[in-house]
Order: sequence, then structure tokens, then C-alpha cells
Amino acid sequence: MKKVLTYLLLVLTLSSVGYYLVLNAKVLGISPFLSMFYLMWCPALAALATYLIHDRSLAGVGWGLGKLQWLALSYFLPLAYGTIAYGAIWLTGLGLINGQYQFNFLSLVIVGTIINIAFAAGEEIGWRGFLAPELYKKMGYTASCLLTGVIWAVWHFPIIIAGSYLAKMPLLPQLLLLVVTLIAMSFVFSWLRLISGSVWTAVLLHASHNLYVQRLFDPMTLGSGPLTKYIAGESGLALTFVFLILAVIVWSQRKKLPGPVKL
Repeated sequence: MKKVLTYLLLVLTLSSVGYYLVLNAKVLGISPFLSMFYLMWCPALAALATYLIHDRSLAGVGWGLGKLQWLALSYFLPLAYGTIAYGAIWLTGLGLINGQYQFNFLSLVIVGTIINIAFAAGEEIGWRGFLAPELYKKMGYTASCLLTGVIWAVWHFPIIIAGSYLAKMPLLPQLLLLVVTLIAMSFVFSWLRLISGSVWTAVLLHASHNLYVQRLFDPMTLGSGPLTKYIAGESGLALTFVFLILAVIVWSQRKKLPGPVKL
């Protein structure tokens, strides 16, 4: 586990600078966009450094594209589960459709996808390019997903506690739901990474999730009462519930994963 400890130490060190830059961007006169870009690339920088330190190679990241079917599934999956989660919100009246929301298809889908890939790659080269497969070799699928999810969630805590991210609900339920959601998401992200052998499945899934949840489904949803803030959003109960279902589905398919450790 020396490689994992090296990685976590590097993530903590690099991210500490990133948290400071994100939370003090205006005071420092730094672009919040660039500050967040650096923070999201800290897991990747830590992963690349760890591979070079311990393996003298970056081959373990999983640079190959793999099969098109996994890439396509990764990109379009957020549209599917977003439609289910937010559709349920709209149909039950727990949230209302924002009829005033408009978007430019070219800007949202093409430009938005490119930008979000650039950002998401920073996290996923770290979490799924290094951490998930490394833990999988040591701990098996279930334990590695649980631990990766907790680490992934805790990494977000500083900017959430500071009110710079996901600030729609009270802090405690926000943190608790984030942990549950990201653990569930880790089962899906890791399964696609491991079955495809490609880190790009995780990058596409993360980029597509951020794009369509943050720029399509959330802006299309208006509050209809005090419960909306707990139901909608990235760590809202609707998406959490859908991801728990997806986690159970991919967990049931864990024996299809390559490698000797699959529990």
C-alpha cells in the first residue's frame, strides 16, 4: 500500500494549495475558473507523480480508448439517469420545470463537453486512473469502491464547508448525502473503468454528469417548496437513489471484471 499512501499524501499536499486558491481567488485576483481547474487536476498530478516514483511508467493509468460501446455508455448514461431522477421530481411536483430556461445546443453539448472533459480528466486520472485500480488489486471490487468513494467525498469537503460548492441545503445533510452519493457513484465509475480497461470511460462519465446535471437538469428545475433543495441537485435524494440502484446493478455484475480479485 506504499503507492496508495504516496498518492494520498501528494493529493493532500497539492490540494491544500488548490483549496486556498479556490477559496481566496477574488482576494488574490486569480480567476476562479483557473483556480478550480488546478484543484481538479491535483488528483491527476498526484497519480502521475506516484506512478513515476514507484513504477517509472505511466502505463497503469489506462490511456487506451477501449471499446466504443463503453465510451458511448459512459457519455450517455448521465442523460439517462438524469432524465429518470429529474423526471420523477417534476412528475411528483417536488420540483417544477423552468419553462424560461433556454440553451444553445452547440454551446451546451459540443463546447460544454470539451470543457468538462478538460476539467474531469484531472480528477479521473487520479481517482480511476490510479486509486480505484490500485485498490482493486489489493482489496477487491466492493471494498475498493467503498474506500474510493469515501476518499473522493472527503476531498470535496473543504470547498463544501466553505460554501463554494453544492450550497443548496444545510451543511450536515449535504455532507452525508455527498458521501452516500459518491460511494454509489464509485461503484459505477470503477466498474466502467475496470471492464473497459480505459480511464476515458470515467472521464467521459464524470464530464457528462457535470455537464448535464449542472447545466441542463438543475437549471431546468425550480423549487416548489422546502423539500426541493433536499431532492434535486447533485447530492439530492433523487440522484442518490438512482445511483444506489445503479451501484447494485453493477455490483451484481462484478464477476465479469478482469483480474483475480472480484469480491
